[in-house]
Amino acid sequence: MSDNSSPSARDAASEPAEAGRSTSFWGRHAVLTILTVTVLVLMANLWLVIQLVQQHAKDSREHLFWVLCQPGFTPAERASAFGHLATGGNKEWASAQLSDLDLRGIALPGAALTRAGFNRVNLAGANLTKAIINRGTLTLSDLTGANLTEADLSETRFYRAMLKDATLRQANLRSANLQEIKGTGVDLKLADLSDADCLMADLTGADLSGANLSGVRLEAVSLKDANLSLARLNDTDLKDADFTDSNWWRARGLTSAQLDFLKKEFVPSENAPAALKEDYQQWASRNGR
Repeated sequence: MSDNSSPSARDAASEPAEAGRSTSFWGRHAVLTILTVTVLVLMANLWLVIQLVQQHAKDSREHLFWVLCQPGFTPAERASAFGHLATGGNKEWASAQLSDLDLRGIALPGAALTRAGFNRVNLAGANLTKAIINRGTLTLSDLTGANLTEADLSETRFYRAMLKDATLRQANLRSANLQEIKGTGVDLKLADLSDADCLMADLTGADLSGANLSGVRLEAVSLKDANLSLARLNDTDLKDADFTDSNWWRARGLTSAQLDFLKKEFVPSENAPAALKEDYQQWASRNGR
């Protein structure tokens, strides 16, 4: 059926449709604009929140470090500040005052504590496995029963520290100062003590099996009942050391003169375990001594 309407009538009929399409376009454009603005606002707010959090964290770390560096704070406040900083990954301790803190049982495996000064600190039972405390100070500190397995303690000062029953397996103690430590029963299996100074240290009952004691000063050290199996004693100073009932013949690197001296002075005593006496006799027979 033919359309007999005039052109003007057809144009008038098409205007509402075109107006609808135009309105729909601008409506979609407005919605898209609003969504874009909303996303940008949210991103800006998120960025501000992140900045605020980071600034708060920075301010918090600075405050905690201030607590450790300035007088007027209680021991508990200082210990808490140290714990938060250490667990938070702080690595700068050179200027922190860490003396006399009570840190018994603290868990800081892998903590970065280079040059930390722990004078007279109580670290009994602490977990410091794989901690990095090189060039630090632990003078007169209590590390009874502490776990320092694989810790880096090179060039660290332990003067008169308590290491009774502590575990330092595979620890790095190169060039450490261990003068006059109380290390009864300490576990130093496979530890590296090369060039360490152990003057007058008490290592009674210590496990030094496989340890590197090359170049160590063992002058006046007590090694009573110590396990020296496969320990390296190359170029070691043994002056006045006490090897009573230790298995010194199982160590490596001793000179013939040192072995002769030890055989003369430190044959297993009557009170030595039967297994130790038997092991010595077998060694002496094999080596014609």
